Amino acid sequence: MQRFFVGLVALGVFSASASAQDKGGPPPLDFKAIGLTAELFTAIRQGDKAATIAALDHGADPNRRNWIDMTPMDWALLLDRKDLLPVLLQRGAKLDNGTYGSPAVGATMLGREKEALELLDKGAGAVSNRPDKATTLMLASAFGAPKVIDRLKPDAAELAKQDIDGATALIYAARLGQVETSKRLLALGASVDQTDSHGRTPLMYAAMNGHKAVVDLLLAAGAKPNLTDKTQASALHLVARYSGSVGVTQSLLKAKAAFAGKDATGKTPLTLATHRRFAGVAAVLKAAGARPSGPATTLAVEPAVEKSLITFQSGMKRFLAQSECASCHHQGLGVAVLGRARLKGFKVDSALLESNVKRAQDNMGMAMPLLQGALTNPQMAALVPTSEMGEMTVASSYIFWGLEEAQVKPNPVFSALAQYSATQQQPMGNWEYTLHRGPMQESLVTATAFQVLGLRRFVTTPDGAERIRKAQAWLQSAPTPTTEDKAARLLGLRWSGLSAAAVQKQATALLALQRPDGGFGAKAGASSDAHTTGMALYSLRAAAGLPVSHPAVRKAADYLLRTQDESGAWYANKTIQPFNYFFDTGFPGGESQYASFGATGWATLALMEMSERPKVAKK
Repeated sequence: MQRFFVGLVALGVFSASASAQDKGGPPPLDFKAIGLTAELFTAIRQGDKAATIAALDHGADPNRRNWIDMTPMDWALLLDRKDLLPVLLQRGAKLDNGTYGSPAVGATMLGREKEALELLDKGAGAVSNRPDKATTLMLASAFGAPKVIDRLKPDAAELAKQDIDGATALIYAARLGQVETSKRLLALGASVDQTDSHGRTPLMYAAMNGHKAVVDLLLAAGAKPNLTDKTQASALHLVARYSGSVGVTQSLLKAKAAFAGKDATGKTPLTLATHRRFAGVAAVLKAAGARPSGPATTLAVEPAVEKSLITFQSGMKRFLAQSECASCHHQGLGVAVLGRARLKGFKVDSALLESNVKRAQDNMGMAMPLLQGALTNPQMAALVPTSEMGEMTVASSYIFWGLEEAQVKPNPVFSALAQYSATQQQPMGNWEYTLHRGPMQESLVTATAFQVLGLRRFVTTPDGAERIRKAQAWLQSAPTPTTEDKAARLLGLRWSGLSAAAVQKQATALLALQRPDGGFGAKAGASSDAHTTGMALYSLRAAAGLPVSHPAVRKAADYLLRTQDESGAWYANKTIQPFNYFFDTGFPGGESQYASFGATGWATLALMEMSERPKVAKK
């Protein structure tokens, strides 16, 4: 989660001595109140009505926010604890707006339209005061709540409002392919061609993400197919570069979309479609009279990695400067990428790598007294930030992976985190967490595999080896319904000590999921994507030891090379609910930049495994 460890920063600031308060500083944390809030959040997570009432009877404040600024109402809505909402309201829970919007906003994002309407009727704020300026109308449009839109009765000014990236409600709907909410907005008078800060219209977003029904709807409403964004790309360029949708291409050409124009990279739609091997799109364009024009892109592993590392590190620097927290993506995945790159002999910004490791260490260092206390006193475990939400596992797992790849030596801070995380291992040998928000926070297999790294590198107690053995046994028998599950199982088995030969036998199930285009999709029926393909290829090489010459390995690498943008990044559309508010790190992808950062990280890791450079000696 984007602001996962922000509570640790608060802990460091507010746990100052009384002398700081005497000097006008903030007061110490109220650990009694924190403990009561943790009791309440834990009861809600477990869906235990009696325990929820008991926590309130003990003095838990129904409006007190937890470490990540979430209220008990937010939490109950997020977990769909319908029977607990009346309890909270009867005990004084408020319906006014918070950091992430009112409870009505939360219900809307989760697709629970009936609940959202009921909450609006009870007085939940219809206006969302989120820092990213995403309005309730925008979120209702994005997540398919047409009746909420009807209830809000937006006027022209509301329809024209823009969030901090310039997106309107219609752009939100178009990007996620929401037909019904797009219809509502257009009927109410939403501007069909209003642009965001990137110069992109709703039509462009629908095209680049392959939403033909919305493309047709927008064109019928008068959307102009030949407008271009700030990179001089039209909707036709974007479909040829990203979604590869034949239907969208046909709709745009029928609407007289021009196919001869060049974008800022000097490429026409046909050049892009040919390079990306969208054969269907290329055929349609050729039939319409298009001819190839523009520079061909050379496909080579090392230049692709070098280019991606430049963009990746730039995004990490901006995140580090703007955020107070350690994160799954930038300090977890980010450190893993830079650590692996350094090991593989690529040039990296060592100061940036070390500063991100230091950020994670400093944040966790603030929690050391709680972590150490929790090991001997179970009651103190409730005070560890986000443990009441069951979320410490997913955050610490990514941190352990980054520290492993960066070859960070054991120290008291990370050992305390690993020893505490070890206590969260389930009886069957795996680790669990509550919120599943893909793609980076979706697989328990991934979390378990990464926790093995924490045990291996940082746990010094005698039970560490036994915990790894239990994790390995679980990984061998656990269900793996998704592509990520199968890829993560290979990594976890290898990291837990299984031989490369034995892991290679497990690779068969993953190899069977490769698509004809060389890529891998997240789930059955999903298109190939860089995030999933990168993770699959990385696992096949780093864990199963498949050679570079293996046909499946070469096909996957080729898919990644031809889908990389000139910026060095790989685009991935943001589809999850924005419970964390957006802020711009300058990484490519606009409001999809965090999903794109994840895709770019995994793609880069995978391509580094194709490099023939000699490895640098481990620290």
